[in-house]
Amino acid sequence: MLYSQTIREKAPEMDPLHYGMGWTAEELARPQILVESTFGDSHPGSAHLLSLGEDIINGIDEEKGKANRYFATDICDGMAQGHDGMNYSLASRDMICNMAEIHARSTGFDAAVFVSSCDKAVPAHLMAIGRLNMPALLVSGGVMNAGPNHLTLEQIGKYYA
Repeated sequence: MLYSQTIREKAPEMDPLHYGMGWTAEELARPQILVESTFGDSHPGSAHLLSLGEDIINGIDEEKGKANRYFATDICDGMAQGHDGMNYSLASRDMICNMAEIHARSTGFDAAVFVSSCDKAVPAHLMAIGRLNMPALLVSGGVMNAGPNHLTLEQIGKYYA
C-alpha cells in the first residue's frame, strides 16, 4: 500500500481538506508527490524555477500521480553582500532544509521532487533528501540568467583574475 494511502486511513480528516482544494476522489487515490521548489521572484537564481516546477507537475499528472506544490525560497548571496543580510545566507540553507522536511513529513507523500539551483538551495535540498525515507529526485534549474549586456559572476571572476 502507498504511504499516502496509509496516512489517509490514519487521518481521514485530510480528505475533506483536499476536496476543499478541488481534488477528486480519483486524485486522492493516486501516488502523492511533493514538488518542493526554491522559486521566488527575489533574484535571477530562483525566478525561473516556477516554470520548471510546472513542467514537473504536468509530467507527474500525465503519469497518473498527484503533485503537491510547496515553496521555501532562497536568498541571493550577491544581493546580501555588503550589509547585515550576509549574516542570513548560510542560515537560509538550514531553514530551506528544515522546511522541506516539514513539508514532506506533515502530509503523507510517496515521493518527492526538489527543484533548486543556487549554492545554498541545492545543498539544502540534498540535506533534506538525506533526512527523508522516500524516493526523491533533485532537479537543478541550471545557472541563472544574466541581464542584457551585463556580466555574469563567472565573467567578473575571470576578468578580475
